[in-house]
Amino acid sequence: MVDPTGVLTAHSPTDDVADAELGDSRRTKRFVLIVDAMTHRPDRTVPETFDEASAQEGYYRFIANPEVEDRALYRPHFEATAQRAAKLEHVLCHHDTTEFAFDVHDDEMRQHLARSSSKRQRFLWHASFVTSADGHRAPLGLACARPFVHKSELEDKESIAFWKARKGLFANEKWRWFQSVEQAEANLEETCEITHVMDREFDDFQLLFCMAVDGYHYAARLRYDRNVCTGPRRQDFEKLHETLARKQWRGKRTVELSARSADQASKIHPARRARKAKVKVRCATVEIRRPNSVPADSAPDRIEVNVVEVREVSPPTGEEPVQWLIVTSRPIEKTEQLWEIVDWYRARWTIEEYFKAIKTGCAYKKLQHRSAKTLLCALAATAVVAHHLLVLRYLGRHGEDLPAEAVVSPMQLRVLQATKPKFLSARPTAGEVMAAVAGLGGHIRSNGAPGWQVLGRGWQRLLEYEHAFALGIQAGAEM
Repeated sequence: MVDPTGVLTAHSPTDDVADAELGDSRRTKRFVLIVDAMTHRPDRTVPETFDEASAQEGYYRFIANPEVEDRALYRPHFEATAQRAAKLEHVLCHHDTTEFAFDVHDDEMRQHLARSSSKRQRFLWHASFVTSADGHRAPLGLACARPFVHKSELEDKESIAFWKARKGLFANEKWRWFQSVEQAEANLEETCEITHVMDREFDDFQLLFCMAVDGYHYAARLRYDRNVCTGPRRQDFEKLHETLARKQWRGKRTVELSARSADQASKIHPARRARKAKVKVRCATVEIRRPNSVPADSAPDRIEVNVVEVREVSPPTGEEPVQWLIVTSRPIEKTEQLWEIVDWYRARWTIEEYFKAIKTGCAYKKLQHRSAKTLLCALAATAVVAHHLLVLRYLGRHGEDLPAEAVVSPMQLRVLQATKPKFLSARPTAGEVMAAVAGLGGHIRSNGAPGWQVLGRGWQRLLEYEHAFALGIQAGAEM
């Protein structure tokens, strides 16, 4: 079995974009320079990232160039993700949608963005992010991504034409889930095994039917208490929870639950503190009954699925117990298979962290770009850099068995030995190096494993020190 850690050490953000086909080699070189600069200073503003006037001008001209399309900017990263995934036996492809919203100040509108309220413009982004399926959630990168808007929020024909040309309008938005699965499957065609992981919004009878027809494997959370067939007639059915209630619980386990702030909370997902939760699991193979709202000529009367129920045992006082219903195409005969499916669904949180890395770690939501076109091109570059932040975190947690040279250059190692010698042994490992990088970012060891934000700050500082170190060597040589 291939270790995904070794796969990721061969990765660099500029490698992921070096083969971009943009119609002119000079554009490709400019794109590489842009991604490189953003990797060095991921959380800085555009003027801070490109501190020379010529570099700033090159950036703005590049993203505004009508010959540069965001779809072409993504393509080499998709291909690099596919190459990494093909080296593993089994990967997870996590699908989800996030919103990029921008405030409207003094009625100054950004061109071609949807207007969701009098004071806010936005667009939505449906992404498919790939991780290893081995329990470590190694971040392999994007398999596909699609920006889109609600047509009802566009205010003029020119904006409608802009999004229509980019296939950013859906006649029925639920189909973005299945279309992203199809596109991810096509882009990851060399990968041995793929399981698609999705949250509650995927719960749709027609989508489940399409997944079954095409033989795509999945693990998705159910939103509804579905009707389950109990006999040959259409009127023979009961609720899913009634079927599961007759099943025996099959073991207990402790899982880590992340915190959910009041800003992140909703009626369905209330705010909570981070905690360790003891959960139990049970399962059933059932035939889900076609809802009356689904036309009989568009789907069969019933489809067979496996369902895994997870429920928290004795939650803390005042906390809602965790309860998940996961529908899957994967086998559920053995208890270890159930826990594996639960872990695959829990790994879905990686794509939420990826979205956060884009918005805050790379300061995307602070951009002042005045058009959808420039925002979309900037997002394509930011997506590559945000993936790099997750890779740094992963290497910091799983690089114990790799040499330092797998993640840093000899010059960078010398800088760390000079600035953070207590973190490094005589023969430093990649894990020790990333701990030193986290130290540069202000990480306190008692706070647990470093996250991507503190590692991003540390990596930025390491690159700045490396530049100063190189200047000092050069100055000494010239004296």
